[in-house]
Amino acid sequence: MKERDYIESGTILPGASKASAISLYTVMLNRFPSVSHIAPEKWDFVLTIAGIFVAISQLNYENVSHIQKEEVLDEVTRASIGLYPDAVEACEDCRQFVDCTHDGLKEAKVEAQYLFSDSLGAWVVWNLFGEAPASQEQRELAKALGAMIVHSFVSWWK
Repeated sequence: MKERDYIESGTILPGASKASAISLYTVMLNRFPSVSHIAPEKWDFVLTIAGIFVAISQLNYENVSHIQKEEVLDEVTRASIGLYPDAVEACEDCRQFVDCTHDGLKEAKVEAQYLFSDSLGAWVVWNLFGEAPASQEQRELAKALGAMIVHSFVSWWK
């Protein structure tokens, strides 16, 4: 991908992540009745942040210079704040949570291929319900959302 393409992809990332969040609401509502207790605006915000986080996490694995990466991150930040003024803080909260949870799941011997998505899904559900995924439905929702969001945004820069 060319530098200009990275910047353009960074510009549209927050909007694409929000569109993905909106489309997942009905799908998950049909599978998980507790989703009906979540305000759609909250759903959109939390899942949008999660998608942005996945994509920017993957930027570290792209063959771009440090300067290019900073330019792309600046563009993602600008576009994210345009949607949600507290997007930067929410992404940082997501990063910290996923880092800690990832380490805990690794110690608990969770399969390596699911560490990132399960950690992300736990952050999403915790932020949607205000508590750690406690019920079987919430744990299944966390696993499903984490997998779907990672699948949607892990290859964003490709």
